[in-house]
Formats: sequence, structure tokens, C-alpha cells
Amino acid sequence: MRIDFQAARVIRRAAATFFVWVLAVGYPALSAADAPANPQLSNWVRHALAESPDVQAAQAAVDAAQARLAGAGRPLNNPELEIEYERSDIDFATVGVSQTLDWHDKQGARQRIADASLVTTRTELTAARERIASELLAALAAYQAGQTQVELAERQTTLLQRFSELAQRRGHAGDLGTTEVQLAQLARVEGEIAAAGHQVALAEAHDALTRLTGTSRIPDVALPVVPAENLPVAGSAHDLAQRSPEVRVAQAQAQAANLSVRGADLDRRADPTIGIKGGKEDNQSLFGLNLSIPLQMRNDFSAEVAAVRSESTMAAHRLAQAERGARAQIESAQRRYRALRQAWQVWERAGESRLQQRLELLEKLWRVGELPTTDYLVQVQQTLDTESASLTLRRDLWQSWIAWLRAAGQVTQWLGLDSQGDE
Repeated sequence: MRIDFQAARVIRRAAATFFVWVLAVGYPALSAADAPANPQLSNWVRHALAESPDVQAAQAAVDAAQARLAGAGRPLNNPELEIEYERSDIDFATVGVSQTLDWHDKQGARQRIADASLVTTRTELTAARERIASELLAALAAYQAGQTQVELAERQTTLLQRFSELAQRRGHAGDLGTTEVQLAQLARVEGEIAAAGHQVALAEAHDALTRLTGTSRIPDVALPVVPAENLPVAGSAHDLAQRSPEVRVAQAQAQAANLSVRGADLDRRADPTIGIKGGKEDNQSLFGLNLSIPLQMRNDFSAEVAAVRSESTMAAHRLAQAERGARAQIESAQRRYRALRQAWQVWERAGESRLQQRLELLEKLWRVGELPTTDYLVQVQQTLDTESASLTLRRDLWQSWIAWLRAAGQVTQWLGLDSQGDE
């Protein structure tokens, strides 16, 4: 009898996915207590954020914007001192002071622009903290899923190793044919290969954590088994999108760009310069006043204003796109989470407690000869694949939860961290 292992593997995995998902139809949602972040998890994320180069760079940008705001609050022009002396047949000496006047309040415009830039950099800092915190949680969820998959693979390897040894003993006793003994050995080899693949996936998840935390030390924190039953903040996708870090950054950038248009328009306007001068020419006293105004005749700098106005329009369009993208992300994350949560509830009710019993029953049936070896292996693999699918489901449940938190700008709030640094 020829066995198509590839087809059997596809059938097992499809059946496992079907078992976990399709039973969700018709079951009511189960009530569950909220699962907020625990203090250990919050402290771990807080420390990782403090050590993150991206967060430190964003904080440096805030410091620079604060310095620029302080500079913008000072007078735009300094006075000029002019001293003139000439010794000839007639001695000539004068001292004068001139000052360019901020006739159009350019300083006020620059101060408002600098203040908007500070708001933008602070919003970008918040967005960086939200992004990195969500990446940390997602990487931790992937690492935990990888650990449980490795543990399951080790159980599978142990089970198939024992089965292969039993098959060999039964083959020596004449209870099993050569084909069935070889099939048991092939199943053991396949299990070892699968276990190696899970080890590789775990190593990749560990690498992702290392890149984010800067240390290869395995974190001694863990996410709860599953997140809360309900998403932490209710509201329409439109309202929640306004909390998105990307939307808030785009809003701040659009506001700063709008103020820059007014600033550019004021910069093109000429400011007068007045001066006063006094001195002596021989024995006669001198006194004079001076007024100068640039004539914007050859270049009125309107092109610069048009460029800034176009940049403001671009920022407004980017804001509209950010809002559209945030709404789509929130709606998608909500749908994914609800579907995955319902499937998880069905798994808790219908599948979790029965898998071990099923494995024990299958082995008993095979031992007494009521279940052929091929059928036993297929059903064992289907049972283990079902449990593996449940682990993947738990990982995806956390990933969808984290994706919603990030889209709605709620990651640091869920962790109990202050969005500006938790100082």
C-alpha cells in the first residue's frame, strides 16, 4: 500500500484549523475578566523604552525644539553700532546706533511656528513610544508562542519515539508488518524535523526581542494566557482614529505647516531700519536721523510663499490619508480580534481538555489492534496539529489585540505608562 505523506499532512493541518475555527458558529460569547498588564510586564517595557535609541532620538528632537522655541521668544533683530572717524584738514567723528524694527510681528509668527514644532516633536515621541511598546509586546507574544510550540514539538517527538520503539518490538514479535514498522520510523523522523523547525522559529523570535531590547537575556516576564474579552476602549472607528499616534503626528504637522504659510508671508515683507547719529565736524556738532526701507522690486519672494503653501496642502492631504488608514486599521483589528476571541472561547470549551484523553485513547486502540498503524498516525498527527493550531490562535489573538491598541494609541495607557516618558 502506497501512502501519500504530503497529502496526509495537508489534510491533517486543514482538519486542525477546521476543528479550532468552525466550531465557533453558534456558540455565545463567554464572559471573562479583564486581563490588564501586570506590573512586571509594565516595568519591562518601561526599561526597554528608556534604553531604546529610537526613543532617545525622539527625546533629543523634543529638546532641540524646546531650545528653538526659547530662541524664537527673543527679539528678532539686534541693534547696530556705527562709529566713523576721519582725520584730514577737517576732523570728522560720529557715533550712531541703528535698529531694524519688527514691523510685522515676525517674531510672534516664528514663536508660534516653534511652538507648533515642539508639539509635533512631542507627538512624534509619543508615537515612537507607542510603536516600540507594541513591537515589544508583539515580539514577546511571538516568543511565548515559539516556546510553547517547542514544548509541544518535544512532546510529539517523545510520543513518536515511544511509538516507533513499540512498533519495532511488535514487528519483532510478528504483530506488525515491515511496512507499518517503517511508517512508524518515518513518523518519528518527521516529528524530529518539525521540532527542529520550531527551534529555528523560536531562535528568530528571540532575535527579534534582542533587536528591540538590546540584550540577549530572555525576559522573565510573560503575557497573560489571553487578553481581555473586550477591547479596552469603546467607540466608533472615526473617534478612535483621532487617538492614533500617526493621526496625531499628522495633525501636528498640518498645524505647523499652516502656521508656516503665515510666517513665510510675513518674512517677505520689508522691515524698516531707523538710526540716530551724533558727532562733530571740526568744531561744529552734528546730529542726524536715518530711515531705510528695502524695496521689494526685483524679488518679492512670492515663490517662497507659494512653496510653503503647497507644503501645507501636502500636509493636509497626508492628514486625511492618515485618518483613513487609522480607521481601516481599527476596523480590521476589531474584526480580527472578535473572530479570534470567539474561536478561542470555543477552543476552551470544546477542545482543550480533550486532546490528551484522545491521545491516550488512540494509543490504547492501537495497542489492542483495533486501530491500524496508518490511521493511528494520521489521527495522532491531527490531534497534535489541532493543539499546535490552538497555540497559533493564542499568538494571533495577542497580535490582533496589540494591533488594535497601537491603532487606537492605547499601548502605553494599557501598560500604565505615561505617554511622555513615565518619569
